[in-house]
Amino acid sequence: MRNVERGMGEERPGGENPQRELRRFLLIANPTAGKGRGRRLAEQVNQRLLSGGVASEIKWTTASNDAERIARDALENAGSDERMCLVPCGGDGTVQEVVNAMLDRRESAAVLGLAPGGRCNDFASAFGIKPEAGHVAETLLAGRTRRVDVGRINERYYCTIAATGFDAAVSRYVNDTKLPLAGTTAYIVGTLRVLLTFKPVAVRLKFDDTVIEEELFLVATANTPSYGGKMRIAPTADVADGLLDVCIVSKMSRLNGLNLLRAVLRGRHTELPGVRFVRTAAIEIETADSQEVWADGEFVTDTPVKIVVVPQGLEVVTPTRAEAF
Repeated sequence: MRNVERGMGEERPGGENPQRELRRFLLIANPTAGKGRGRRLAEQVNQRLLSGGVASEIKWTTASNDAERIARDALENAGSDERMCLVPCGGDGTVQEVVNAMLDRRESAAVLGLAPGGRCNDFASAFGIKPEAGHVAETLLAGRTRRVDVGRINERYYCTIAATGFDAAVSRYVNDTKLPLAGTTAYIVGTLRVLLTFKPVAVRLKFDDTVIEEELFLVATANTPSYGGKMRIAPTADVADGLLDVCIVSKMSRLNGLNLLRAVLRGRHTELPGVRFVRTAAIEIETADSQEVWADGEFVTDTPVKIVVVPQGLEVVTPTRAEAF
């Protein structure tokens, strides 16, 4: 049974549309993202937008949740018919904050642009948006808008992948230790460290007409194929198919966990024993002991959770011709 929750806005064939002209851009930038890449990219993109004859400005974040606050303030002050583009310039966590502000204000005419300047930029990667000022500015000025899906954990929206179990433990380790590494490298180091102590947990999954109860290594609920800087945990996930791809990995030894990492990096884990995939519009996750749930590289909440897809819930400016990078 496909229990699809309809999102905001009308459904459009193919999900892609010629862009209504955008004349105002707000870059919401994390100046410390990507060891300063976020600042440099924002400044360069802003200059190119201004040179392109449109209104553009930068607002800098200084603390956690600033991006969401800035986006909410901008939407509150915008006219109801104003076609504004909010452009998070940072990693997937910054994108998540801006998207939550947008989707909590459904009547807004704002669309999302993307300037990938963080450690992990998997949402931008899903559309082939490169971390280059020229490419970002060209996309914002001349790209196409596309309605895509987002996920929702309880009442919090996310864009890429929500995970609990081993993946969440790695995210916690990378976050807390502030590893001076970028993207996939940081997650590889985190994986090797967490493998030494991680223990699978008893999990109950409920989706469609199916219930799974067993000890699991991880559960990753994917809207996009990758997380952690292009680690393709769900290679066939489609950001516009109205479904979530769920990767379920059974309890395994530390050695097999290491083999899983190697396989994920090569995109060959889909056929490994103990790895299965399901596609669903909604899944409930319960655990014997409370477990963290992380999404877009950020801690969201603890189990139990209900995760659903919001089909075509977000309008994004994408390249006219997108190629994954």
